[in-house]
Amino acid sequence: MLTTPFHELNLKAGAKMVELFGYYLPWEYSVGHEREHLGTRQGASLCDLHYMGNFLIEGPDALAFLQTVMTNDYSRKSVGSIQYTAMCGPDGNMVDDGTVWRLGDTKYMFVSGAEDDFSWLKQNVGRHDVKLENITSEHTTLALQGPKSGLVLRKLTPFNLETIRYYRFVETQVAGVDCIVARMGYTGEFGYELHFHPRHAKKIWTALMSTGADVDMVPCGQAALESLRQEAGYLLVGNDHDKSTNPFEAGIGFTVKLGKSDFNGKQALEQIAQDGVTRQMLWLDLASGIEPKTGDPIFIGGKKIGRVTSGSYSPSRQHGTAMGYVTPEHAISGIVATIESEGTRHDATVSVMPLYDPGNWRTRSSSQLRRGNAGTNLA
Repeated sequence: MLTTPFHELNLKAGAKMVELFGYYLPWEYSVGHEREHLGTRQGASLCDLHYMGNFLIEGPDALAFLQTVMTNDYSRKSVGSIQYTAMCGPDGNMVDDGTVWRLGDTKYMFVSGAEDDFSWLKQNVGRHDVKLENITSEHTTLALQGPKSGLVLRKLTPFNLETIRYYRFVETQVAGVDCIVARMGYTGEFGYELHFHPRHAKKIWTALMSTGADVDMVPCGQAALESLRQEAGYLLVGNDHDKSTNPFEAGIGFTVKLGKSDFNGKQALEQIAQDGVTRQMLWLDLASGIEPKTGDPIFIGGKKIGRVTSGSYSPSRQHGTAMGYVTPEHAISGIVATIESEGTRHDATVSVMPLYDPGNWRTRSSSQLRRGNAGTNLA
């Protein structure tokens, strides 16, 4: 197991460490899961995302290469843009998902949750004139999330944060350190990701937590990140998608641009789009506080219609929540299903939209930076 550059800082904050993604990561801090979750929804939080994989793609054929290996279309994306995408094999099933960042005219960065993706990219270079570089060890990431995150960050950077649109980034300084600041996150909340060299980890973390004391900012562990991202409907590789999952059934068909030239899996994805899917991702709000587990079966009228892929307890809703796949005919908002967990069945209301901020108003709106005190918005 590896440690992140924030390891000692995490321990000092009372983190309970667990083994995840090849690292020792904080599961929850001394303030506890509920405080971390609600702190993100109501104020601000700081999360260690060092485990993300970061790969540079540079050269004359960088764009052509991306157009071949990614399902989304980058032909019109400008420098400073970020775009979510899937990568698929010939069968149309997902290798992984991630984001592509345009750093320059012929220079891009791909960020994913798995460093193994670098090997897959190298295997698919073909005749493209590109240089691939794994910069994961030279790169670290903090997620600064919550409606008051902008109030914290603007005290530490000279850049006008109101000019950064959602899924855009700028290269600036934070606490005097060179840093990439992006308007994005994995919580379904207004916020930022900060990317910088690991040698500055202590300085950036300390500056943010010190400045954030004015808004009662809390550190955020993986337990809270899980409940936050599940409320917002974000996928986790290995749970909500794997190499047997296609983007359409996973609910991210918007990343598949069938109108562009040939790309990995295009023919299979065209066939799936024509025939329809055999299962569909949806979200379930339990009537109780039970935390469903991965693999728990989902029933309607005594008939098994699917299974849970991710489950957690939601401090925002004070209910258990779940994500899972069901047969398409049962993907109807408002119907009541049951989830069997540890031998007991629990009622759960079906939603075909994420349970929190389904319109992405909170994540996208620049007014959050000016307001800095928005309340929760539960669907």
